[in-house]
Amino acid sequence: MPQQFAAKPPLGVIYNTSMNRPDAALALALLYGYEGKRESRIGAVCIAGAGLNSAIYCDIVQKFYQLGPPRNGNQTLMVGLAAADPMPPDAPMIRPAVEHRPEYPHAVRRFSDTSLAEAVIRNGVIFNSDAAVILSGPATYLAKSLDLQGTKELYKERVRRLIVVDTGAPQADGPALSKVLAEWPTPVFYLGREAGESLLYPGAAIEKDFAWSQAHPVVDAYRAFRPMPYDAPSWDLLAAHYAVHPQSGLLKASEPGTLTAGADTQRVDIADARAYVARN
Repeated sequence: MPQQFAAKPPLGVIYNTSMNRPDAALALALLYGYEGKRESRIGAVCIAGAGLNSAIYCDIVQKFYQLGPPRNGNQTLMVGLAAADPMPPDAPMIRPAVEHRPEYPHAVRRFSDTSLAEAVIRNGVIFNSDAAVILSGPATYLAKSLDLQGTKELYKERVRRLIVVDTGAPQADGPALSKVLAEWPTPVFYLGREAGESLLYPGAAIEKDFAWSQAHPVVDAYRAFRPMPYDAPSWDLLAAHYAVHPQSGLLKASEPGTLTAGADTQRVDIADARAYVARN
């Protein structure tokens, strides 16, 4: 009898974030929702531009959505955290979940419980035959990952798309973004500021969408970000959706263009994009 081959593994998503906006928390929940439905899986989460509590928060969300026993170390990587002295401040929105009582389960409690930022990005691709990368925080450690031996060849072989999210805020590391755009070996998609602002996540839905749990770390973050009720721009939500379902019709790509970043670390000038993603 012919051997039955297993189905192709789902796309792995590598999420590079500062976890400082509600759309970032919502996007993380969406990615774990996709993982639960076997539409994709989270290859790695890397925190850049924030501190230890942001890594703890991401670990809390991961444990919150974890079904059954933990996977082995080759399947679940610890949250990556960029080393800096001093560490950047954490967004106030994550504090209610990190300080929640009773405590949400989590394994990250100190810096040594996290992974090296550039290595976890690279390893998130290593453990997935097909991958997508979302860059929503400083590009520092994504750029550093390109310098690791064999990484450019690895990305060229396995990464289907890099999605660069522009929220309109100053890019914390313009030279790093310039390096990424100049050296990235696969298609780059740019999600502009207006795309996220044109499609808002309705604050009235936060209770309904997460009503299945009496306490939820994503709801905690959304409530803490700004006085309720408010509707949040959906930058990272759209990026997560496009990473996994680029053909869904919700977003469309423009004709190829040119995406450039200035060297000034306080400002990034972005022209057209190789593949500009806008709302359909």
